[in-house]
Amino acid sequence: MMQRLFTWKKLLSGLVVVMAFAGIAMAAPQGSKIATVTIPPAPDQYASEPQPLTASQCGQCHVGPFNNLKDDGGRHRFACQKCHNVFHAYNPRKQNWDAIMPKCASCHQKPHGAKITDCAACHTNPHAPKKIGSTSQLAIACFDCHAPVREELLKFPSKHTKLACTVCHTSHGYIPSCLTCHKPHTPGQPLASCKACHPVHRPLQITYGKDVPSATCGACHSKVFNVWQHGTSKHKNVACVACHKDKHRFVPQCTSCHGKPHQQVIHDKFPRCLTCHIDVHDLPVMPSQKK
Repeated sequence: MMQRLFTWKKLLSGLVVVMAFAGIAMAAPQGSKIATVTIPPAPDQYASEPQPLTASQCGQCHVGPFNNLKDDGGRHRFACQKCHNVFHAYNPRKQNWDAIMPKCASCHQKPHGAKITDCAACHTNPHAPKKIGSTSQLAIACFDCHAPVREELLKFPSKHTKLACTVCHTSHGYIPSCLTCHKPHTPGQPLASCKACHPVHRPLQITYGKDVPSATCGACHSKVFNVWQHGTSKHKNVACVACHKDKHRFVPQCTSCHGKPHQQVIHDKFPRCLTCHIDVHDLPVMPSQKK
């Protein structure tokens, strides 16, 4: 019995010694540092409520979205907080990206009608809403908004009718140069002159003004142009558009300019002027009339 009592006393005394040493180890020595660095407190920095960040301040970290808005933001160029109400709350474990992102429907109510409701399918970058690529969704929906273009293409068939819109319009609103696919009629021909004669969605319905050079016509009508260019009559000094007015393939009547220059008996006998004058682009003239 005495031996057991001695053993318990020995164990208790050892436990007291261990606890004493542990207390000494856990207690920080007086005047020693708790942290490994010294940072002076600055409570004055927390004296006022934080103000919303400006767009340029957001852009210090979010450089890409800021530049997108700056260059192609359109009407989306306003304070970031107007759309983003929750900041830096994405949790990869929760996968809550969709929950914290702004919803188009909070501002827009089906601007393209009931058929086109997947905004992000075309407006892939909300920070550049007008910069729209030729997505598959957009390609099948062109005529939902541009119905008159479809009617024009079908009413006036041409090679353009058989092309998908995205062949020329590689992004929404992009208007290509005609010279990307077509050679100019003459060297250095200005691009504006293409559409002056060829409406793009009905290119075979050719119309033109009074200032179109004859060399432009000669690009397609080379044979007639060469005859006219080397002619010796006064018609050589008359531009193509002076006779073939306003509409392609328009053939004027000689009497529209010349009236009836001969006696009536001659006109009765030869009602068709070219019976004698043969080729309107190279009229035969008397040697004395050649210049």
